[in-house]
Amino acid sequence: MKSRVTAPGLIALLASLSCMTGAQLADRGRGRVVREDISAARKSNALQCAPRELATAEANLRFTEIELEQGDSFRAEEHLDVAQKAAKQAVVLSKDCAPVQVLIREKPAPAPVALKDTDGDGVPDIDDLCPDVPGPKENRGCPLQTDKDGDGVPDTLDRCPDVPGPKENFGCPWPDTDGDGIPDKDDKCPTEFGPKENQGCPDRDTDGDGLIDRLDRCPLVAGPAENGGCPWADRDGDGVPDKDDKCPDEPGPKDNEGCPRKQSLIIVRRDRIELKQQVHFATNKSRILPDSFELLREVAQAIKDAPLVKMRVEGHTDNVGTIDDNMKLSSARAESVREYLIKQGVDPQQIVSEGYGPTRPIASNVTRAGKASNRRVEFRMVEKK
Repeated sequence: MKSRVTAPGLIALLASLSCMTGAQLADRGRGRVVREDISAARKSNALQCAPRELATAEANLRFTEIELEQGDSFRAEEHLDVAQKAAKQAVVLSKDCAPVQVLIREKPAPAPVALKDTDGDGVPDIDDLCPDVPGPKENRGCPLQTDKDGDGVPDTLDRCPDVPGPKENFGCPWPDTDGDGIPDKDDKCPTEFGPKENQGCPDRDTDGDGLIDRLDRCPLVAGPAENGGCPWADRDGDGVPDKDDKCPDEPGPKDNEGCPRKQSLIIVRRDRIELKQQVHFATNKSRILPDSFELLREVAQAIKDAPLVKMRVEGHTDNVGTIDDNMKLSSARAESVREYLIKQGVDPQQIVSEGYGPTRPIASNVTRAGKASNRRVEFRMVEKK
């Protein structure tokens, strides 16, 4: 087994072979110099900046040792030449590659600077709102000011120093023309005395129901106080409030608890008056025949029992004759019925008439019975007054 020759061993070996090798190993210190160059290159970070040269130097130095161990001084000298050259290159290439150590010195703290205090009140001018006049620190270096009226506005700035007032009005009270305690700027009626609850305006009762407008839920429509000043609901328009109406969806008189009277010839519905028999007219004329008088008297009474309801009398015909003639005939018959009802005491504003001729049949006009059904008068509710 071959033993490894260290650097010192190499130098000693080279020295011992000086007699045998002659000129090839004349410089006994070459091996030591190469080793020192390699060490210096490593310290200069040659592994990063000259890795190839460093590896070449170390490898050839090792080969030199091996050749010497084997007795081949000529080959050893060749490797040593290569190692020496590579080591020197590694040193040169890595001389600027060594880690830099930076020494950071603490910057000396600046010397304290005395702050200027012109008025000598202990508040530096930089923080003093009144740098030429002494004043306490809690008042930002300004002298304390008097406030005679205690409104928070210093007398020097108060336009009314003897009367308290808001800062927004320069220490003066807001004007109150009507003297109701509400400043004109907030008073909806600045020249009329009124309570704060009504924004300074006097209380009024627009609908005259005895309830002032600000307490009236329906200030434009009269109604009882127990219903917040609003009229009671009356769905069927018969003048009887729903709360007292036994038949709230069918108009009827108050003396019948809001229910329609029992009639023999008509039935009062929510949206119409239904006839149990037809209104009879003279042939092709608008004159009402006497056998329909009782029927129309019952219709008149039903309409008078619902004073808030507006009704429309509708006239209809069959399709016999021209449409123009039938339209004129149906209109004339409807108006004739309206006039009869007015004579029975119905308010003229409560009833209108309209003729539709043959345009709204309810049965076929092919048969005699169908034509008879289409020749009719109907009563329909238009709206509530």
